Amino acid sequence: MIFVNELIKAFCKRTTIAIFAVLLLLNGVLLYINETKQTLEYTPEQYKAAYQTLEGLDTHVAFERISQKKSELELIQRLSFGEDISQENCNAEELLKSYKTKSYLEFTDDIYSEIELTDRIYEEVAACENYDSYLENIDSTARKMTGISLFADPDSFSYKNIAQTPADFAYLKGSKLTAAPSKGISMATGFLATDLIAMLMIMTVVMTIVTREKELDQITLSRTTYKGRMPLGITKIFTCFAAAIVAEMLLYGVNFAVSYITYGFGDLSRQIQSVYEFNGSNLKISVLQYFALFLAAKLAVYCVFAAMIYLVTVVSNTAVKVYGILIITIAAEAVLYYTIPSTSYLCPLKYINILAYANTKDLFASYLNLNIFGKPVNYMAVFVGSAIVLLLILSILSVLIFSKQRVIKSRTRKFSLAKFSIFKGRTTNLFLQECYKVFICGKALLILIAFAVITAVSYSPISESFSSADEVYYKQYMLKFEGEYTAEKQKMIDAEAQKFADAQMKMSEEMANSDGDGVFIMMKYQDILAPQYAFDEVKQHAEYLQTTEDGQFVYDSGYKLLTGGETAGNKDLTLGLTAMTMVILCLTYVYAAEYQTGANVLLKTSARGREDTFLCKFGIGVVIVTMIFALTYAPYFYNVLNAYGTRGINAPACSIESLSNFDVSIKGYLILIIAGRYLALLCAMLIIYFLSAKLKSVISTFLAATAVLILPILLALLGIGFFDYVLLNPILIGNI
Repeated sequence: MIFVNELIKAFCKRTTIAIFAVLLLLNGVLLYINETKQTLEYTPEQYKAAYQTLEGLDTHVAFERISQKKSELELIQRLSFGEDISQENCNAEELLKSYKTKSYLEFTDDIYSEIELTDRIYEEVAACENYDSYLENIDSTARKMTGISLFADPDSFSYKNIAQTPADFAYLKGSKLTAAPSKGISMATGFLATDLIAMLMIMTVVMTIVTREKELDQITLSRTTYKGRMPLGITKIFTCFAAAIVAEMLLYGVNFAVSYITYGFGDLSRQIQSVYEFNGSNLKISVLQYFALFLAAKLAVYCVFAAMIYLVTVVSNTAVKVYGILIITIAAEAVLYYTIPSTSYLCPLKYINILAYANTKDLFASYLNLNIFGKPVNYMAVFVGSAIVLLLILSILSVLIFSKQRVIKSRTRKFSLAKFSIFKGRTTNLFLQECYKVFICGKALLILIAFAVITAVSYSPISESFSSADEVYYKQYMLKFEGEYTAEKQKMIDAEAQKFADAQMKMSEEMANSDGDGVFIMMKYQDILAPQYAFDEVKQHAEYLQTTEDGQFVYDSGYKLLTGGETAGNKDLTLGLTAMTMVILCLTYVYAAEYQTGANVLLKTSARGREDTFLCKFGIGVVIVTMIFALTYAPYFYNVLNAYGTRGINAPACSIESLSNFDVSIKGYLILIIAGRYLALLCAMLIIYFLSAKLKSVISTFLAATAVLILPILLALLGIGFFDYVLLNPILIGNI
């Protein structure tokens, strides 16, 4: 009966139902958009239609057919370039007729799309046809590598791993693979955004049945229950597992349905190695068995995450602590996952990790042995064992803590800011009272201090770096031509171009007249021609400057880091994610706590109560946002400008090709994106205020703010380009 009540409490709230419905719809839309908006020349419908022509064929026959089509398309493409193919071993007249009538276009509308589609299907079918050769290559590669001195030590992990690999694949020899659509299977089980959404669903349930009760002091009632809190704690952990089951059933029900409609799955009884991305698996299972094992493994991952969330909520008495501990935990897991090499003795920390667990498809798609005390242990065994152990430990620990922890808080504390008179909150001044509630009660002061300390400790000055000699030459040229584009500079560029052309001609002449292999001749001209690639970039930039009114030569490597160039990577998104997380941590308490306790009704009894209170809260929010903004962005901007300098910062922004549409200086553009990001954080503050006033709960506001403000950034980081333009992301990124 207790379990039923907990289920009703967890799943029957309108807020929970609404969150689940929105996230479920979001998952399906994202999955479809992510697949159909890829930069491919062909569509999923065309891919599906192409495989329908191979349906029921033996793999060898299908391979011969697709190989013939691939060869014909290559010859037809040569025809389109005006080449003579009469000397080729083919029916030139038939191909010419096909080219003129465009009968070669079976599935697409142009030759480039047809070639790309054919090449993709050829790769998939060839992987099935040549699977025995792939296995033989594993054996021969192992023999060669164990003979190399670097891997020849029989006691080393590398040697043992290489020697074990052929044995783990041996029983797959002679496998009969069937060519069928692969993309649908990868689409259904490889969408990482689904895991982010599932985690939000699980967090919603766990925090509803634990943190929400703590917020309302309902957890103290459990002390009076028969047999104490142990049965209730066990019931709650099973409710968390129920949330994991519901999340998986709903989300992967959508994923499988959308993927089947989009691509289809082909013959489910075929061996998993028939699927292109699973060619490197050493498991002899069918596609259907893979689906079953994948769902079982994914459920284990979700249950481990649910148990972890449950433990965090049990040990934390406020939503702020829950959110903070989760952020720190996941950040630490990410550092371990992305920094530890696979062959390191620390690799268990990399793979016994919630982020590694989330990549469940890779568990089945690739072969991996971990270095466990110098011995290669298959990751599948490590995953199963570690998941079971983690699940048991987290579950038992959380239930024990829940049943034993004190629910009636002591009035005395060993350390409290309230012991200092300035922090006691004993004042009739509205602004100071609001400061006390936000900074002391809401822990914003401690959070900001911790953030400042982490920023200071993690700060590391960068230096100007060059990934190749070309970048050094590029800098030299840009500094040489720095300033306005003039006719004199164009003459210098033309002279430099002529120098390279003359050197190329002389080198070609000497090589033509030489009886040797030409290596020494090439070395002779190496120093002269070394800067040519960098010069070509400068020359192209000069041609671009001719199309502008006042563009200048500017050494822009540093500015590209600050304005979203390719070298910047995802820095804008990671900084935005950090800032947005801090804003949520500091400001969620501002309104939600008053509505949660019912104290908001007091505002209605005084003149201009709500208006003055809002202005105070707004002012405090602006101060907090300003501090977060400065701590997040100032170190990075200072670091880059200090390393690369500010030469040319007053030049027009159009001097950088990616900023050709902006009629301001580079300094003005930097100020513009800084202002835009600051404005985005202020908008986030107002969104949080709105959500807390509507949801009337701290933990509900945390969850809603995470979904609205954090999830789009995470999805953009996963490479779903659509989310670069969603909600606050365009302003927050500022470099689109």
